Amino acid sequence: MSDHLDIDVLLQEPASLAVAEQLVAWADTTRTQIARGDMMLGILTIDRATKIPTAYKTAAQQGLSSAWVTLAWWYAYPDFGEPDLSAAEEALGTAVAANVDNAQLELARMRWFFKRETATESEQQQAFQYVSESVDSDPANAEGVYLLALLTTHGFGVAASPGAGFELQQRAADLGNLDALFEIYVHYANGLDVPVDEERAFAACQRAAEAGHPRAMYNLGAFNATGRGIPRNMTEAVKWYERAADVGNPSAMAGLAMIFATGDGVEPDREYARELFDQADYCGLDVSHLREQVGL
Repeated sequence: MSDHLDIDVLLQEPASLAVAEQLVAWADTTRTQIARGDMMLGILTIDRATKIPTAYKTAAQQGLSSAWVTLAWWYAYPDFGEPDLSAAEEALGTAVAANVDNAQLELARMRWFFKRETATESEQQQAFQYVSESVDSDPANAEGVYLLALLTTHGFGVAASPGAGFELQQRAADLGNLDALFEIYVHYANGLDVPVDEERAFAACQRAAEAGHPRAMYNLGAFNATGRGIPRNMTEAVKWYERAADVGNPSAMAGLAMIFATGDGVEPDREYARELFDQADYCGLDVSHLREQVGL
């Protein structure tokens, strides 16, 4: 029986938790295939991939309530196709109503990262309330403290207070949140209610990069490539760009492509540069102007 028929059969099986778990496992496996490029190679068909949200939704309806959250994030940030924020909001609303763990926090996160400019005042206030309640009930929730810091800094559902947000980011970083460590870099680099301090900014960025934060790794590569705040070092630039590219940062892919296309501190490799541009383009970054600069 083909994989395509397997999912069709699963979707017709009598509802049970066991079937729901199989549906989620199938959807997760199919997403792994998308990530490794099976759609580009023609191994995975669009028809099969489009069944991913159906699998998650059916699993949630069959009693695996956590699948509502997974479904919501698929809608908000799909592995292919266009986002559907209304469907994402609806799925998270269902998860909240079903008392799924962290569903309120996920709804607040989705509104911040995907509806920051369009969320109504009441939606913003509800998001802030959800996060505040989550942190109050679990002060050691590093992700919750980090999100509360963002909302507080930028005034999402509450009066903006970058100073209070900075203190919360420090707390989240102490709890082990890498995104918070990167935000500390942002505060110091931009002077968000703290004095601009390039040395502390670089130290925070470096710590985040060394711990594996994608944006921090990209920034550290850029610092080395441009000589910003440190001596220019193309060997280090390539190292950090490659680490960031390996975890899917398209800007790092483009930066590497430029380095190898021009032979800036490395042996020129235009074929490798072309592959990197292709990868960045596949990840959604417009690199056409960069290709034109180097004739690729």
